[in-house]
Amino acid sequence: MIEFQFSDFFYPADLAKTMLLLWRSEHWGSEQFEAYQRRQLTRLMKYSYRQVPYYAALFQSLGIDEKALTEDVVWEVFRKIPVLDKATLQQTPDAFVSKIADQYNPKMITTSGTTGTPLTVYWDRDSNVMEFCCIQRLWRWGHFWPGQPFLDLRSRGIFGESHHHYVKDGDIAYLYNWKIRGLEFSSDMIDEHNINAYYKVLLRYKPRLVRGHPQSIQHLAHLMQKNELTGWHPKSVTTASETLYDFQRQEIMAAWNAPILDSYGLKEHNIFITQCEAGSYHIYPEYGICEIVDDDGRQVAPGEEGWVVATGLHNYAQVLFRYNTRDRAIAGSGHRCACGRTLPTIERLIGRIDDCMYAQDGHRYSGFSFAFLDRQGIRKGRLIQEDYNRVRVELVVNELFTEDEKNKLLLDLNQKVRNQMHFELAYVDDIQQETAGKFKFVVSKVKPKAK
Repeated sequence: MIEFQFSDFFYPADLAKTMLLLWRSEHWGSEQFEAYQRRQLTRLMKYSYRQVPYYAALFQSLGIDEKALTEDVVWEVFRKIPVLDKATLQQTPDAFVSKIADQYNPKMITTSGTTGTPLTVYWDRDSNVMEFCCIQRLWRWGHFWPGQPFLDLRSRGIFGESHHHYVKDGDIAYLYNWKIRGLEFSSDMIDEHNINAYYKVLLRYKPRLVRGHPQSIQHLAHLMQKNELTGWHPKSVTTASETLYDFQRQEIMAAWNAPILDSYGLKEHNIFITQCEAGSYHIYPEYGICEIVDDDGRQVAPGEEGWVVATGLHNYAQVLFRYNTRDRAIAGSGHRCACGRTLPTIERLIGRIDDCMYAQDGHRYSGFSFAFLDRQGIRKGRLIQEDYNRVRVELVVNELFTEDEKNKLLLDLNQKVRNQMHFELAYVDDIQQETAGKFKFVVSKVKPKAK
């Protein structure tokens, strides 16, 4: 997990105000949500006209006058803004950064490239506070509170002494941050041979919440149920970053009988959607504006599928209006959720589909994007598993991709699969998306073998 410093979000007055807002707004009417977004959007657009180079030029080209940006017309003006594609952001990233970004305590984050294209984004004070408080809302729905122990479980490769909070415990390793009572496992390191050792760690720390990647959580739940390790189970589970499939939900429920709340967000800090205990996917309108649009950028009808387009309302360090996430969703019908909350909903998330890779011995690997994190010179990448032993690594690179960068990439990939596969680098001019939905960073042409 990304490690925050308290200074990233610890602004007591802002935290208290935002937490109170999120408590109250769960039961707002549609007019209150609309008024809140209209007010925040007007302020952000006026600011962008003055301080964000890309939008200053765009607004002028559209004939938009800053003085005309009032709450009465802001939605009409907003809809004139063309949908922003990630490629445009990558080509001119500095143009989206505010000229006075330093005033907002920006934190630079490099995305891991799960869409095949790494990207550097900036989080500021207000967006960090809103992110933190929205996560707390989700945890509150799952009956989890800050200060209680939790387990973060993802496909992270092999932990070593270079990792912060590293703990070596016999034949196993994990991370433990005592300040936040956060335990972190890599599902890549957990197997039939050491599951009992990891189980003893869980009995020691007793995490109340498990959060992380669905495939990783399913893997742990499966091994625990198979080995009849029933002395610990979480009170709730929250999933993120990958599509949560029904078969995964069923296996996790069978092992732990705990509520599973799925969530969806972006490193760009411009959208937040989470599942409630009744199963609905609620949009957080306080966080940002969520649109489900067709290929021409027009709103789709309820029940129809479209692109998820997002506008964050709180990040003044880097502003992104109508950003195409390249994820797909089905627009909600506007019905009132059985949970009683009035937050708007979408019917279903479709994006975030990444294949796993499978080894000859039946072992499954996912989460390969970590190997591309902070790697210099890679503009785009994709992994294609041709058979159980061979993986083609397609790369679009520039002059910064040196021999040293290549060796580091191959080292990380080989360690990830415990040297069970051979990675072949293939340099290409571009990588085309083959299907609708999110770019598939990993494509496997083989089926898993039974263990």
